[in-house]
Amino acid sequence: MSSLNEYRDAFPTLQQERNGKPPIYFDNACMTLKPQPVIDAVHEYYTRYSGCGERSTHWFAAQVDAKTEEARESIKEFIGAANVNEIVFTKNTTEAINLLALSLCWERDDVVLTTDKEHNSNLCPWQELENRGNIARHRVIPGDTEYRFSLENFKKALAEAGDKVRMVSLAHCSNLDGTFLSDDTVKEVVRLTREQNSRALVLLDAAQSVPHKKINVSDMGVDFIAFSIHKMCGPTGVGVLYGRKKVLNDENVIHPFIVGGGTVEDTNLLGHPSYFKSPHKFEAGLQHYAGIIGAGAAARFLMEVGLNRIAEHETVLNTALTERLSHHHEIRILGPRDARERSGILTFYLLKPATRFSDDEPDIDEKLDQRVNIMIRKGTFCVHSWYHAHEPVFDAVWPGFRPTLYRASFYLYNTLEEVDIFASEMKKILAEISELPTFGAAGG
Repeated sequence: MSSLNEYRDAFPTLQQERNGKPPIYFDNACMTLKPQPVIDAVHEYYTRYSGCGERSTHWFAAQVDAKTEEARESIKEFIGAANVNEIVFTKNTTEAINLLALSLCWERDDVVLTTDKEHNSNLCPWQELENRGNIARHRVIPGDTEYRFSLENFKKALAEAGDKVRMVSLAHCSNLDGTFLSDDTVKEVVRLTREQNSRALVLLDAAQSVPHKKINVSDMGVDFIAFSIHKMCGPTGVGVLYGRKKVLNDENVIHPFIVGGGTVEDTNLLGHPSYFKSPHKFEAGLQHYAGIIGAGAAARFLMEVGLNRIAEHETVLNTALTERLSHHHEIRILGPRDARERSGILTFYLLKPATRFSDDEPDIDEKLDQRVNIMIRKGTFCVHSWYHAHEPVFDAVWPGFRPTLYRASFYLYNTLEEVDIFASEMKKILAEISELPTFGAAGG
């Protein structure tokens, strides 16, 4: 394995202890920790030039402008965009997708296609458009038997939509189980979509892919991607919408829906304001300058580490934990059995109907946290729709079975030693609850 342990010291939060033990942070799909270069960049803004950008011409403002555009250039390089003006700063992935959904020029019979495993942020905006009558239909592409994206099912959905398909919006990597679209699959989706309708657009929800693997948006040929800086070692409250320059500046395709300060070149009392070109026409109001500057620092830090090294490192960790947990018949891992198909995410559940502890006893995630400082996520991970759609699958194990999902997600600063601690503690927890009623092996 290409060890990344030399970068652990860059993360101050890992240099502390609780109850004599260090933190083991396995909640990276939700948010990553922040390295010192990012903290320094944010601190520098607030202590050296915390003025307003894009408006004034004084000393502080000039530094804000320069650092903001340096950050935009770093993000451009990070994702392989062709032009710096294709980088629009938002608050997060959610706002980026909503901005796009509400800014595009829709026709009443347009169709939007997504998969059956989208995060709420790539589901609700399209459902709202249909509910409000902006588009005719939002249609779902079912996955295969291991819940992966099915190109064959996509072709069927595309054929059913015909020339009415206007948007194909897909998770590049699932936050539920870590399955991802290969570059070849993305290119084929783009090709098939444009063959079906030349005005159709392709968006990738890249929140779980951009921080973990090297991508090149120009090479993939997608029209848009959306991602959050807080998932890639950067500050909270900053996201990115990448869009092809030609699309972002085509008034027949897209209009800004949040307008006002910073978006307009000129106005008068007669109406029809004159808007800037991208990206500024989509960045209304005063921006989160400290966060944007920190975003640039995060991108540069990850490029120094190397995205391919990060992907390799996460696969080694996921493979190791998969192997260790697979020895327990009580555990089922969500998604493909091969960890290489699940990126840096391992989601599992216990084969026991409504596995619960008493109200005054901690659940598995709480036990891990309290005993050895292991932090994971529990719940449905903002993919309620997938969970509810698959309730019949859980019923096949036991009638009324509604498992609790637990997710461990890795990043560059995690280690095999941490995986061993996780596996060891899980073995103890399983032994403690093995005598509870109805616990034990089941089919599937």
